[in-house]
Amino acid sequence: MTYDARERSTQAGEPVELYEFAYGSVVHRHTSSATQQSEGGNDYLPAALERSQIETSAERARNAITVTCPRDFVIAELFRVTPPTSIIALTLRRMHRGDADVAVIWMGRVVNCEWQGSVATLNCEPLITSLRRIGLRRKYQRQCQHVLYQQGAGRCNVVRATHSTVTTVSAVAGKVLSLAALGSKPWAGGFVEWETPAGSIERRYIESASGTDLTLAQPFQGITVGAAVTASPGCNHTMAMCEATYANLPNYGGFPFIPLKNPFDGTPVF
Repeated sequence: MTYDARERSTQAGEPVELYEFAYGSVVHRHTSSATQQSEGGNDYLPAALERSQIETSAERARNAITVTCPRDFVIAELFRVTPPTSIIALTLRRMHRGDADVAVIWMGRVVNCEWQGSVATLNCEPLITSLRRIGLRRKYQRQCQHVLYQQGAGRCNVVRATHSTVTTVSAVAGKVLSLAALGSKPWAGGFVEWETPAGSIERRYIESASGTDLTLAQPFQGITVGAAVTASPGCNHTMAMCEATYANLPNYGGFPFIPLKNPFDGTPVF
């Protein structure tokens, strides 16, 4: 029987759901079944997972789902101290035992996690929410409006690898990360990147710098002395820093020569 036939059947259906969580290069596959399932050459391990009903509506909020899991579930643990910096994509598949047909019934991402007693709730929003985009973003202002290191026509186009420093951690004290070596660059406003033992990439915003000590907005979870990190400097979006630090003045995205006097303030002489 086909998937559709068994799905509509009143007696022949034996549904099994497959959950695939992708976090960077790391993929966790689980099933709500009591036994291990295989699909597409991949194994899905049993886990106590339960989701809310899937709705189809013009309202994005109504298309979201929640996944209830044990409080120590591997995805819930990613939110334990600080939210992960990379998107956790969720693909939900449904099949019937003994059938080769598999249907993708929902795609989206995990937004956050809530704990209550022995369970955790993963709040997930559908893939369509990624289509939400702001309209015209540029404003008539002195400071540069580009996102640092963003590539493309009409963007910053500073090459991050050219200005980043690859070094190791010499000490960790709360939010302060001490590095073995660090050049004299405007690190405040930049970020530090670290590849976890699991293979995912974590990033932390740099609030301030003093010598080789960086104060982060949030501490890294599980980082140890000797770990390799990449520090990338920030930018205050002024014309002076664009020229002095990055030699990128042709791509400056501000309007530094705006007249200081407002021609619409009622004064007849401009």
